[in-house]
Amino acid sequence: MRILHTSDWHLAANLKQVSRLPDQLDRVEEVLSICDEREVDLLLVAGDVVDETSPTKMPGLIRQLGERLRPRLEAGLTAVFLAGNHDRAWIFPLLQGAGELFGGTSGGARLHFASTPQLHVVKSARGDSLRLMLLPYPWPWNYSLESVQGATAAERRRQIAVAVQQTVEQLAAEAKASEKMPTILAGHLLVTGVEVKRHELTEAEDVPVPQVALPSYPYIALGHVHQPQAIGGRAHWRYSGSVERIDFGEAGEAKSVVLVEVGKTDLEAEPELIPVSPAELVELDWHPGDSIEEMAQTVPEGAITKLRIHLERGMSAQAIQSQARRLIGSRLLFPPDIVWEGAAGGSADGQPALEQLDWRENVRQWVGAQIPEDDPLRQPVLNAVEQLIAEEALA
Repeated sequence: MRILHTSDWHLAANLKQVSRLPDQLDRVEEVLSICDEREVDLLLVAGDVVDETSPTKMPGLIRQLGERLRPRLEAGLTAVFLAGNHDRAWIFPLLQGAGELFGGTSGGARLHFASTPQLHVVKSARGDSLRLMLLPYPWPWNYSLESVQGATAAERRRQIAVAVQQTVEQLAAEAKASEKMPTILAGHLLVTGVEVKRHELTEAEDVPVPQVALPSYPYIALGHVHQPQAIGGRAHWRYSGSVERIDFGEAGEAKSVVLVEVGKTDLEAEPELIPVSPAELVELDWHPGDSIEEMAQTVPEGAITKLRIHLERGMSAQAIQSQARRLIGSRLLFPPDIVWEGAAGGSADGQPALEQLDWRENVRQWVGAQIPEDDPLRQPVLNAVEQLIAEEALA
């Protein structure tokens, strides 16, 4: 069975006031085109599919995703989506129940949303069978630990990690006792010993699962880490990485998906990384005397641009901001970052402007301090704060 492994689509995640959905849907279409060209049997999306937090916006997003999936499902593609830490708890059960909306009766049978640990058998249009061990992100409610107790967040995370390992053992035993067929694992997990760039993905702040807890299956398909990589020197244990550059921490990173062919007992060949084409993220630094017109000409079409304006005390950023927005357009992150030269000293003339700019960071820090790091609502609240800050700046 031919599988295309991808993850971390983060549909509807924004950068400040810039909607990323057009970029993200372009990547989805690119992924589905690869499925067409390479005659893929199973599209396996290993978590963090949807980042939308508004129930009123969800139908439009589902419709756009469904329009792209429907013809492929009708042509015989099977698509399996696994819940990640950014996928809201209510979304996947709703989508699983409404699967027929994507492709009618036959299409609905080829579409599966998994929000709980489970074994799921996939049958290709050619009649091949494959068993999936599906492990969503280890939120307590995904692993029947709604009342998990612990004096500290670290202790609660330890209990959840143990529950994940016990679940893997139980599902592996069930798979072994069931009908004989190849089995692979798909999970949205942080595996111990993996190097990650993103500061929020650390073993101290997440729920790390030991590599030794994972079964020796022909392929381990993981999501959660945005950088594509093999694990522990094993080419068949992989994070596919995100398909789009989520923020400027990923500027310049190559993005890809993984093509895997599973035979009756093992892989038919080494996993193949297929590159995709994420949006460009460009950073500009304007200093007094620079030409913002010349800088704007260097920005590739369609790129998202972050502007840092370097000012001396007593200067105003208003004229440069206005020019930049006119020249670069709606894909310029707003408001720009302001860097005050000689900030340790400075004159009284620039101080009121500096204080006015500092309120944004004060709001971010205060809100962030009120919400525990392991609270599932933390990121949605911080995203809402960023949106409000951006709207205030445009008012």
